[in-house]
Amino acid sequence: MSHRHRRYSKRELLGSLHVDYVMSVTDLGLAAGSNRWDVLRAFLAVGEARAERLVEEDNGFLILQSIPGRPNTGGIYLYAENLQSFFWLRFDLKEDTLNADDFQLALRVYRLTAFIEEKRTSARRKRQHWQKNANSKGRVPRAVAQPSSDFAMSQRN
Repeated sequence: MSHRHRRYSKRELLGSLHVDYVMSVTDLGLAAGSNRWDVLRAFLAVGEARAERLVEEDNGFLILQSIPGRPNTGGIYLYAENLQSFFWLRFDLKEDTLNADDFQLALRVYRLTAFIEEKRTSARRKRQHWQKNANSKGRVPRAVAQPSSDFAMSQRN
């Protein structure tokens, strides 16, 4: 019998990432363009939950929302300020049973902050720049990676 242990990839620990629309700011009863902290407070009140972890960027924030007093009851939610909407970031192997360590792992492995970073909005401009320069120089541009989630597709449009 071998004493070797199979090494799991970090993605295997949580599974594939899925992005689901949850609600908009107006669904929370707030006016479009409301202060992000008022939006967060209203969102947490609807779920009777608290924010265990928060990562903020200019275009929104990511939170680990959990039920107070109950460990491993967390889910990761994204607030996209430009869309004035919340999205649930769920994984095949762990949907709403996440903890702080899972959140940190997901941030790093799945690069979740890319959803809310300023540079994400410039991907279309970079692709157009490459195509323009390639056409003028007679070269074919390299393939540009396309986002795979529905949320990412709506970010590009």
